[in-house]
This record gives sequence, C-alpha cells and structure tokens, in this order.
Amino acid sequence: MIRVAFWYDRPIAYSGGLNYIRNLLYAISQVNRGRLSPYLFIGTMVTAKDAEAFAQFATVIRTPILDRRSVPWFFDRLLVKLLKSHLLVKRELRKHRISIVSHAEHVAGLGPTFRVISWFPDFQFLHLPKFFPGLDVNKEMRRLRALFSKADVIILSSYSALEDFKSIAPENCIARARVLQFVSQPNTKLNVVDESETKELIERKYGFKGRYFYLPNQFWIHKNHWVVFKAVAELKSRGTGIVVICTGNLHDYRRSGTDYVDGLTEFIGNESLEHNIRILGLVPYEDVLFFMRNCLAVINPSRFEGWSSTVEEARSIGKRVVLSRIPVHLEQNPIEAEYFNPDDVSGLCAILENWWKAPEVPDPGAKNRAELSLRERTIRYGERYIELVEEVACRRLDS
Repeated sequence: MIRVAFWYDRPIAYSGGLNYIRNLLYAISQVNRGRLSPYLFIGTMVTAKDAEAFAQFATVIRTPILDRRSVPWFFDRLLVKLLKSHLLVKRELRKHRISIVSHAEHVAGLGPTFRVISWFPDFQFLHLPKFFPGLDVNKEMRRLRALFSKADVIILSSYSALEDFKSIAPENCIARARVLQFVSQPNTKLNVVDESETKELIERKYGFKGRYFYLPNQFWIHKNHWVVFKAVAELKSRGTGIVVICTGNLHDYRRSGTDYVDGLTEFIGNESLEHNIRILGLVPYEDVLFFMRNCLAVINPSRFEGWSSTVEEARSIGKRVVLSRIPVHLEQNPIEAEYFNPDDVSGLCAILENWWKAPEVPDPGAKNRAELSLRERTIRYGERYIELVEEVACRRLDS
C-alpha cells in the first residue's frame, strides 16, 4: 500500500482548495481497494469540524508547520532559505513513513526519499495581473518554474490551465503535466444535507421568499458580481424584479479591506435593490446545497476560473447554469448552459429575464441522470488519480 501525503500548505481562506481535497479523497475511497493509504496534513488552525470531515477518507495529521505565520512555519521557511531544505517537513513525513507528497504548493525538492505530485489549479495572474496588487509577475514565474522542475508530476485542473502551463514551464517539464478535472460531491456523506430544513425554514432564516437565482461565488474581484448586479438593476427598471441570492467569503485574501463588497453594497442601496439582491456571506454548506437545489439556475459570472466548482456542483445535482463565456466554462460544457460575455449586461439581462418569466417544467428524470453521471465521473476521477500515483511510485519520470 502506497502512503500518500496531501500536504495542504495553502491559505485557510482558500476554501476551494479544501473542498478540492475533500472531493479527491472521496473519489479515491470509491475505487481504492487498498492500493493507497492517504494521509492529510493540515494546520492546527483548521476547524475541528473541517478536520472531522476528512477523517473518514484519510488519516488526518495536524501540524503547526502548516499554520501560517506560526513559529514552526517561520522556522521552516528560514531553513529553506538558509539550507535549501524543508528539514521540518521531511521529519514530519518520515515519522509517518510517507513516500509520495501530493498537492503541496510550496513544498518541492524533498530529495530522493520522496516523490512529489504538485497541483496548480490555475495561473490567473497571467491573465488578470491587476487583481494581484504587489505581485511581481516575473518573480512569480521564476518561483513556479523552480517548483515545476522539482516535481515528478504536475496536476492541472483543466486543459486551459495546461496551455498556460506550457507557456511558462521549462521545456523539460512539459511532459510531466497531467490534466485531472475534478468532480464535486454534493450528494455524498461528505456533505450531508439536512432534509428537515424545509423551504419555509430557509426563507425565514435568511429573510427572503419565493423564486431566485443563486450566485455562490466568493466575493473576490475577479468573480465579477458587478455584471449580475447591474443586470438586476436594469431588469428592475424595466419592471422585472428578479431575485439573486449571493453567498461566499466576503474577504479576498489577496487584498486588504472590503472595498469590493462595500462597492456592491452601496450599489444595492443606491438602486433600491435590497429585496432583489441578498448578500448572505458565508453560510453552512448544507444551506449552500439547499439554495443550489431549489434555485431557478446557478449563475457564475467569473472572469477567470481554474475549473469551476460552482459549475461542477450544479452538474452533479442536475441544475441549470448561466455562465460567463470564458475558456474553462466552455471546456466544462454543462448540459443546457447559457453563456454571456463577462461585460455584457444586456446579454445577461435577456437570459435572466427569459428564465424568470418562463414556466417551470419539472424534469422527473433529471435527478437520476445527474446521479448516474456523477457516479461515472467520480469513478473515472478516482481511478485516474490512483493510476497516476502508481506511475510515480514505480518509476521516476524523465526530467
């Protein structure tokens, strides 16, 4: 049995990363049959609830080395700078007899004892550098190239990301890249929905009533809430008062302050959209799933995605989506999706107004089709990852 460590060294605020690992571990559990022994290394600041969610799929190890700005974290960084070696990380891995390290962002070049599978969800900074204040793009590319060179395999979440990878990676690293499109699991024990939470209770809890569109993106500037808010205002001025419910982290870990959310909130007030747009912030995941299951459609207006978990979750439950026309959304290609240019308020208005006014016709077979597709995609996803690990364990890929 191959012992694989998922070394989660990304910001805690990056909830999409934790969800990605949850979904991958679940997929592995469905096809493993004793081939892998997954270990998840996380910081001590990750909540007990989050840690428990992983425990059924992996051995969870909590270590302060992964608590950003803690003394062990700084000491590890200092050792890397002075000695060019992750001595603390290697000691922790040896303690648990780990042979392969997977999905770390900053850990690479651990020496011949360990093999490394790196994961890079996207290269957004290449396309939208203005959204990364203070980032030296050339310096970041040099950092990434160094990590690419030290990895045995580089996992990318989409073919769009693969093209970006090819544009910046050293020539001898390109053959190490593998595209592994993740699958979201909203219907598994990983994310249990409380079926007793009725529509009436949810409406009372969050102060809304009736039909709505759902926008579940984090409040990060590239997520492009503005085009949706402007479309809602335009439709209201024409006599069509649609409702959009928004959930997600209100703070962008790349930026200080709340200027993005403050601007959106001010717009709601100025346009008297308090009953049309509800910003709820972070809500329990079971409520996210309730909103998604019961909305008219899920909206993702983002200017950039690595592989949209919003789209994957909607696909997994058979929910329709309205998507910005960006390469990765077209690559994901969910059934019956409608697309609009990220800056096209009028185009989005036409889609939303049509769906709002059209009679709802239930599709009794949609749920069964979604569940069957989800099962097939999950098995394929888990098998591909295990095969990749076995490949790395059997031989060192050509440099």
